[in-house]
This record gives sequence, structure tokens and C-alpha cells, in this order.
Amino acid sequence: MNGSGKQKLSVIGKSQKPRCFKNVKKLLVDYKSNKKAWMTSDLFQKYLRQWDKELAKKKRKIVLLIDNCTAHIEPSNLQWVKVVFLPLTNTTSVLQPMDQGVIRSLKCHYRKQLILRILECYDKNED
Repeated sequence: MNGSGKQKLSVIGKSQKPRCFKNVKKLLVDYKSNKKAWMTSDLFQKYLRQWDKELAKKKRKIVLLIDNCTAHIEPSNLQWVKVVFLPLTNTTSVLQPMDQGVIRSLKCHYRKQLILRILECYDKNED
């Protein structure tokens, strides 16, 4: 394992075509939308099916550990993704990485990188 199989960051927003993306030619994230900007079971299943297709092309099998969320429903007929759900017991805050500050840390890192990228683009236009 070397991290070469990392997926694009998935972002769920409220607007189908946000105005802030108006002049953006290529997003660095996989952007989806719904009314509440929540992960839904439909979005989750589509995501897993698409990932399964990508893995099939590479002939690569993976195990995906998933926390407890109503949107996390395992689609049938996945051949390259094995879904394993974390236990439902009272250990969720200890076992589930999202409850350990992973989301907050990811958001901070993403925002920092975004600001650095904006400043880099700004500096290039100044010269």
C-alpha cells in the first residue's frame, strides 16, 4: 500500500451549479448536490458502484470500513469493493474515525490548501 489508490475528495453541496464554480473549468473534487447537502443512500450507492467500476478496470479489490450512518447502505453486486460495517455497540466514538476529529482535520487541511492555491494563482497574475 502506497496511497496511489486515493479517491478524489467528494463534496456535497446544496446547489447543482454553484455560482462560485462559474468560471472553473475542472474541479479538483467530485461534486454532488442535494437540498440539504447531506450524504444520502442514493448518492452513497452511486458512489460505490462507480468506484467498483473503476476498480474493475484495474483488477483491484479493496475492503472499505464504514461507520454507522443511515445513508451507508451496501449496494448489491459489488465485485471489487467489500464493505465492512463497524460495530453498532457503544464503541462508536472510539472506533469511528469521523468521531475522532478526522472531518474537522480534513476541512482545516483542505481550506489551508485552498487558500495557498488562491494565493499562488494571485501571485502569478501579479507578475
